Amino acid sequence: MDRADRREDRATHDELQALGLPSLNDPRIRHIRQLFLTVVTGGCAVMIPWIVYLAAVLPTHHPAQAWDTAWVGFDALLILGLLVTTWAAWRRRQIVVISCIFTGTLLLCDAWFDVALDWGTADETASVLSALLAEIPLALFLFHAAWRILHHTIRSAFFLVGHPGPVPAFHKISLGVLNEVLESVHAAREQAGADHVE
Repeated sequence: MDRADRREDRATHDELQALGLPSLNDPRIRHIRQLFLTVVTGGCAVMIPWIVYLAAVLPTHHPAQAWDTAWVGFDALLILGLLVTTWAAWRRRQIVVISCIFTGTLLLCDAWFDVALDWGTADETASVLSALLAEIPLALFLFHAAWRILHHTIRSAFFLVGHPGPVPAFHKISLGVLNEVLESVHAAREQAGADHVE
């Protein structure tokens, strides 16, 4: 990146900051992104040996058939979710929102089934601690990240289409809201143009 590009990035950052919009050059946003990347990348690094371990130690016989296949398959799906989330975060792709929600949901399911199936056994304490210290906090972190990304994207989109007022609360925004905003802004501009001609 040459000096002109850096100056342009800095000007864009200052402009966005003055408008209260997020900028990828903001040190706070960069720090949050780095934390996110560290957590999801670390999750991937931990899950790969965990799947290998499960494949080796889970019993092949259980009241349910293919018990080991079911759990290794579930954790393989979980690592796929973490890998897609990590890739999307590194590449700054909007699909990270979907992968965060997908992976967070799998983590909650994993916590639930681990605790429910180990309740009353020697593994009960380990499952509860794993759920409380790893799976549930990571799931909540991913859900929060997805919400923040959506919130910033919507704020930026409202600004870009020229929405004059404050952005409504996220839970109040309809799926077609940007089209509605564009139509209202366009109608207001046409009305202003018509009033100006008169």
